[in-house]
Amino acid sequence: MLLTSLSACGGGGSESGDSGDNAAKVLFVPDKAHAVVGALSTLSPAVGNVRIDTFAFASFSGDNLQYDPVRDELYGATVAAGQVSVSVYGSASRGSAGAALVRSFKLPGDVVRANWLTLDRATGTLYISTNRQADNTLLAYKNAATLSGTPTPDRNQAFNGLLQPTFDFTRGIIYAGQARLALATGQQITTLPALPAGGTSAAIDSQRDVLYLANSTDNTLRVITQASTANATLVATLPVPGIQYVTVDPANNRLYASVVATAYVFENASTISGDAANATTISSAGSTLGGVAFR
Repeated sequence: MLLTSLSACGGGGSESGDSGDNAAKVLFVPDKAHAVVGALSTLSPAVGNVRIDTFAFASFSGDNLQYDPVRDELYGATVAAGQVSVSVYGSASRGSAGAALVRSFKLPGDVVRANWLTLDRATGTLYISTNRQADNTLLAYKNAATLSGTPTPDRNQAFNGLLQPTFDFTRGIIYAGQARLALATGQQITTLPALPAGGTSAAIDSQRDVLYLANSTDNTLRVITQASTANATLVATLPVPGIQYVTVDPANNRLYASVVATAYVFENASTISGDAANATTISSAGSTLGGVAFR
């Protein structure tokens, strides 16, 4: 493996802990195996021993979380008695000291799984990639901060192969595996070159037009520059055994990659090239990590 990592250890997946200070939590990592969220008070965890604060996120069933920093609310997909919902935890930045379920809303009855949530903070619209009984569907809910009960989606559109997409709201593009789709219509954008095959999770830095593509089939992390253009270029292919999900923080040029029980943190992510890179790691033995959420 050519990925060089700097290790730090965290708490067990089902453990209730304390991050060691009273600072507000700004980074949230779901432990899918235990329906627990790890909450950290830094976006760039230091190398060394790190105590990870945790709180329960009951019936968690999705692949990632989304955070609304204005309202201090954390969104995640849940399922109970066959009903798929979105649960919202308030006071999320307080972690185990006060994060709690404040509301939830149900998805259409034929949704069997909500895979990936994306909150457009600028408009307050929540996009949800779902598996339905007959197809894969993208749901969109406007005014997500007000939803409860069983609201009617503002958008309900079938998408083939859509599992863990990423959205470039600046350019109106959805990246999903090899596909680039127009956000407004869901139609394939045919003027752009094909992405590498087999992508399972993607993250776009729209500020820099850099796409990060995790492929759990061939265990690689790919970096593609000028992603939205006809000059899109594959600049890095890192071997990362077990990689599943990626999340990018454009404001800090930072990439998080979830690899089973370990989160890799790449600084200066847009400069990654070739087949090797340095990363800090935070591990939580026995956990199954999903896509992270952050302030």
